[in-house]
Amino acid sequence: MQMEKAAIAPQMGERLLRTKLFVPERGHSHVPRARLDALLDQALTCKITTIAAPPGYGKTTLVGSWIRNSATTAKYGWISLDAKENEPLRFWRYMRAAVMSAMRGTDLQASESVFGNHETAENISLQLAHTLADAEWEEEPILIVLDDFHLVTEPEIHAGLMEWLAIVPTRVHLMLIGRNEMPLPLASLRVRGLLNELQLSDLRFTDEEMIEYWSKHTGAIPDRVTLRELARRTEGWAAMLQLSALTHVSSRGLPPKPITGKHRHVTDYLMEEVYRHLPGDLRSFMLQSSVLSRFSPSLCRALTLDEDAGSKIAELGRRGLFVIPLDDEREWYRYHHLFADFLQHKLMEAKSDQIKSLHVRAAGWHKVHGNLEEAIEHALLANEESMAAEWIEQHAHIWLKDRETAMLARWLKQLSLQETGKAGILILLLWIDLLEGRTEQTERILAELDLALDELRESGRLTDYARYYEESRIAENYYAILIGDFDRSYALITQYGDREDLPDRTTPLLIGLGLELNEGAVPFVRGLFGFGGELGLAERYHTAYGRFIEKNGLHESSYTAYQQIALAEVHYYRNELMTARSYAEEGLRLSRKFGAIGSYVPGVFVLVRLLLAEDRQSEAMELLLSADSELRQSHAAASQWRRVLQGSIALLALNSGDGERAREWLTEDDVIHAQQGANEPSYYPNEADFIRIQLLMGTGEWNLAEKTARDNRAMAQQRRNPLSELQSLLLWTEIKIHREDCAEGRRLLEAAIRLGCEIGCVRPFLETRGLITNLLSGMTLSRTDGSAWPSAEGRFVQLLLRADGDRNETEGSSRIRARKDLDELTAREREVLLLMAQGLSNKAIAAELVVTEGTVKLHLNRIYGKLGAQGRVHAVRIAENNGIIAKI
Repeated sequence: MQMEKAAIAPQMGERLLRTKLFVPERGHSHVPRARLDALLDQALTCKITTIAAPPGYGKTTLVGSWIRNSATTAKYGWISLDAKENEPLRFWRYMRAAVMSAMRGTDLQASESVFGNHETAENISLQLAHTLADAEWEEEPILIVLDDFHLVTEPEIHAGLMEWLAIVPTRVHLMLIGRNEMPLPLASLRVRGLLNELQLSDLRFTDEEMIEYWSKHTGAIPDRVTLRELARRTEGWAAMLQLSALTHVSSRGLPPKPITGKHRHVTDYLMEEVYRHLPGDLRSFMLQSSVLSRFSPSLCRALTLDEDAGSKIAELGRRGLFVIPLDDEREWYRYHHLFADFLQHKLMEAKSDQIKSLHVRAAGWHKVHGNLEEAIEHALLANEESMAAEWIEQHAHIWLKDRETAMLARWLKQLSLQETGKAGILILLLWIDLLEGRTEQTERILAELDLALDELRESGRLTDYARYYEESRIAENYYAILIGDFDRSYALITQYGDREDLPDRTTPLLIGLGLELNEGAVPFVRGLFGFGGELGLAERYHTAYGRFIEKNGLHESSYTAYQQIALAEVHYYRNELMTARSYAEEGLRLSRKFGAIGSYVPGVFVLVRLLLAEDRQSEAMELLLSADSELRQSHAAASQWRRVLQGSIALLALNSGDGERAREWLTEDDVIHAQQGANEPSYYPNEADFIRIQLLMGTGEWNLAEKTARDNRAMAQQRRNPLSELQSLLLWTEIKIHREDCAEGRRLLEAAIRLGCEIGCVRPFLETRGLITNLLSGMTLSRTDGSAWPSAEGRFVQLLLRADGDRNETEGSSRIRARKDLDELTAREREVLLLMAQGLSNKAIAAELVVTEGTVKLHLNRIYGKLGAQGRVHAVRIAENNGIIAKI
């Protein structure tokens, strides 16, 4: 069945509703209010406009009418907020959609992420700021309207919104509509004249406006007595005025009964007066449809079993009964909040026995039409826990992948953890905590999960048991890595490698449905999956992981992409470049195949470093630009990954004499650091921090560069991240050498040597193009204090010096050997070499040649021997340099 236009396809994951981005239309009885339009015009000269008043004062209608009839060329974006947007990531996704709508018309597809969903609220807000800055040449003002802003209570959203507003161009304006005083620090804007405030006193109808409204709605001009009574009863309240007019029409002009009491009692009374004069079938339709937060003819037909639902909706609109259209096609509507409350109260009084079945029908319709969130909400309201739990489990990967965990957690808390679904719910609660970085309850949840698994096994539900057991072990492994318990994580991955009872590949595990765990930890071995820069631990773990992959034939999977890139980094840092290239190229192939951005970008960085090691700067720049373009086209431009990519591009450009990109990147990075505050990720300092130091050095900001290097080292020590500490020390050493403080430079280099020797990390010493090794050449025999190097560190120094001079010699001898043994390659070996050069894996080559993988490996070993190659990538490089590939 075709989906309703109001929702994005279920597989998209973000679930942005178009109806929330619709600027409401004015009703047929709307009265122009020129004095308020003039006040709203000031929104385009102020940074923020606030409109605060209780419900029923016509706030939304007023602003919607002003936007639709404005004579300015301003561009507008609108969001009708609800409680679901109280989650920062979801809120900023709607902000992005609203900005995109304002800038180039509603285009939700362009505002959504399809190559992995590696986004944070901060990244999206920064991306929007960049997008708006890039379009600064446009002159039209942009106004973003946030309706029902009182529903957004999360302080993180409030703070982020103010920070965002401080960095966007001056032509960007914000309008907040809500019931309460805005919970934002607005005093500074007020003092500077940049705050435009409309309050209750502004929104009250004047006598002239009441006369016009009454005559337009009832067909009669009120006399002085009627007007005075009308003013006394309504106090200029729009909803009360509308109800009074409806009551007058319903009572056929009879004198109104005296009314006293608070507004809530008055509105209930007047609504009752209107309601009781309606036809019975229309009243029944209104009561049943009141359970819906939004409704369409199709949905109402399914809900009420009334084929005439479309006509009844049209009749409600004709009568002016608080029905608000939500799109231009008049397909979706909602009741005014006050009227919806009234109808729901009446439904509870008159037909409470029908409420459950109404929610069940609504849930079923939304599920069929792909509106998962609304389907689950209605299932929970119907107390259909098993139905809700089933749908939540089936589609939880959507919200987990998008990091929209607050809504998922709220749903789960409404379930009573019945034994039938307890294991699945516990798995989700476990992942929500882990993805949010919370580990306090993990051990307790794992213990409860083990008990639930035992119950599943004892009850004979072995399929469910097998699935949830795998989920629990994967989550436990991630937890062990998260808290730095290497022994536990290594034991778990080793157990996986030893097992003979792994589930079928079709088992729908969350990790296999796109759940991304590597969120911006560039490179791998400095981040969580690299065990905090401990190269030995990373190598040991990922080698064991490789045995698990090999044993179970998982070569063609997204899991393998991460493992390959992690080992590529390990071998790169050990200066085993040919092996690193082999792992990197295979990892990148799999990353592209499975859309795994968490391994794709780290893989690009390894390959870029390998190209730079061969002085192939232009190719390295092409690769970075291609990766940046791929992220931008796939709408992952807001991610942490792209920030690092652009920094690397700026660094390469700076090395070629172009400092403009460097200065732009540094300016943007200042903003990011200001936004992050104390919320540094656990793998801090990250790749962007080291790029920052190098760009500061290249642009002459030596004082700031040194301070940053010193701070990074201190942070790396605090976080016990030896790789980050080593790189901080080496950059700090470079700065000291530049400043001709060689004594201090040697002292720092000694500390770097101790650390590099300890973790077996070679390559960072060689990335300075001889600067560090030149200083080392004078330190081969003794340290700065005159004492001899400890034996291990002395050997490490000699290793560094040899490594700095080996590359040209190795490449030269390989070329001579290749020319000599070119004719020794058999026809089959040439076929294997050609397929290998095309990027095929051993398994793919075997399939192409109709041989076993063992036979392919045998051919490869012979090829390596004849060409003098150290591995498959080295062999391909030798073959290309000697024209072998072209001759095959």
